[in-house]
Amino acid sequence: MNPVAEARSSKVVVLGMEDQELKAGEEAELAVMAGNFSDIAGFQYTMNLKGANYVGIRPGALEMTRANVGLISKDEVTMSYVGKEGITLGEGTVLYTIIVKADRAVKVSEMLSIGSAVTPAESYTSDFAVGRVSLEVRTAPVTAIALMQNEPNPFKGQTTISFNMPNAAAATLSVYDVTGKVVSVRNIQANKGLNSEIFTREQLGASGVMYYTLKSGDFTATKKMIVIE
Repeated sequence: MNPVAEARSSKVVVLGMEDQELKAGEEAELAVMAGNFSDIAGFQYTMNLKGANYVGIRPGALEMTRANVGLISKDEVTMSYVGKEGITLGEGTVLYTIIVKADRAVKVSEMLSIGSAVTPAESYTSDFAVGRVSLEVRTAPVTAIALMQNEPNPFKGQTTISFNMPNAAAATLSVYDVTGKVVSVRNIQANKGLNSEIFTREQLGASGVMYYTLKSGDFTATKKMIVIE
């Protein structure tokens, strides 16, 4: 056994992607970026989508088109690329962009994964050494409190209000009607990162235009939502 060939065949090519939150029905462009992309002549994998449908692909540093994609089902596709020679690209270079449409509110890190269910997740160097392919979805650090629009909006049965926190802290989430009457107050020990609270129409006891306010320390933010009959 050639120890050099064995070492090279164990290489893992990492594809990078930025995490983001998608709304139901939102069409998003997800850039696939190079990680340790060195002397790569080809690669392939099976992409699985949970909560989203594949829409299309756009080339970047690699000439990836619909010819490189095999549509198995709306949420399972195969990807393959074969170059004329091995190429090396810097970390963060956009290789290609995948376009998806979300079925529901979902984070990319929860929605997209790659594996070998149909097409094995493999990479190939210019001297035909075979390696593996993996996906790394990178989460940007939360640097400030952010209150998000409730989802869905308008809503009939229930809705989710989410907010991001840079650190764990106490927070208050209040809902009130157009007259200023408070209909719900929740005192929350919020976690660092994403926090979500579900409200039902029955809990609010009213319909029409309503407002919700998040307070934590010196931070205050308000958004409008609509409850329908």
